[in-house]
Amino acid sequence: MKNLLWLNVLILAACGSDISKGAQEQQVELPTNVAQAINIAKENKDHRLMYTLGRNPVIPGFETNNFAALKKQCGIKPIHGTGDVIKSPSDKQERRVKYQFAKEYNSKIYDICQNAE
Repeated sequence: MKNLLWLNVLILAACGSDISKGAQEQQVELPTNVAQAINIAKENKDHRLMYTLGRNPVIPGFETNNFAALKKQCGIKPIHGTGDVIKSPSDKQERRVKYQFAKEYNSKIYDICQNAE
């Protein structure tokens, strides 16, 4: 009976390690600067605005604007790693950096979105 228990534990551990690897591979890194991100977006004709994940999604730089209207007008794409859970001060700082990046990116890409229509 003990051998069967250990076998089940080993199988579950093996399954869990595969899942965590897949989740890590899905993380998308932001380009090093906003100009580079804008150039990539122009090349791909991707004029979507970045938004934060969580219970209350926000489009940085357009907090007072209607989320649904902006989503319909330009489209949106998530900023990975900006959910509601902050585990450490470094997580908080990383989220702050991503938010500022998205705010600057959105202000520039919004103009491009308006001119593309």
